[in-house]
Amino acid sequence: MLSAQNIYIKPLALEEARAVYIGSAHKDFPSDELKPFSMIEKLWNKGCYKGYGFYEKAGDKENKLRAYAFTMADSDTNMLLLDYFAVCEEARGNGYGSMALSLLKEACMEWDGIIFEVEDIAFAKNEEERLTRRRRIAFYENNGVVMTDARSYAFGVDYMIMVMPLGNTNAAQNVAENLAAIYKKMLPNEIFKREFALR
Repeated sequence: MLSAQNIYIKPLALEEARAVYIGSAHKDFPSDELKPFSMIEKLWNKGCYKGYGFYEKAGDKENKLRAYAFTMADSDTNMLLLDYFAVCEEARGNGYGSMALSLLKEACMEWDGIIFEVEDIAFAKNEEERLTRRRRIAFYENNGVVMTDARSYAFGVDYMIMVMPLGNTNAAQNVAENLAAIYKKMLPNEIFKREFALR
């Protein structure tokens, strides 16, 4: 049974983040959704990218990575953008995702909020994909993430924008502009203009 006592969050150092990204993210996300780690490293070294591991204490054994989150951090808007979030394959369906989001919220209270991009239900290719997207949104809503009216388009994908308020209960205000500001810092200008748009 899961409890807050045996699950904990750990901010990752760059090399730990690299190991998680190469070892886990490459299994958990389609290859076309993964940016080169060199891009993450560049943002990390500028102080605007962070990684978190969620571990289960395992007594004498090595603690087990159960979930991870990578975020773009923008001090100008005081917002985080959830870039990647996943529960490790062998741990899915056991409540680790909800526990991880709860711990992430506690660890990031100095920020106004976390922006979540979720694939737009209206652009699902079929009913199965539509249901998957609905389930993901319901999971986030059950964990304190709020749907907004903002919509975006990035690298060929249409998104609905959600926010988890942290230190500012009004974090959903101006979320579209804040998201655009974060993307602008993440991407070279010509790629930003070509690949990102608010809807």
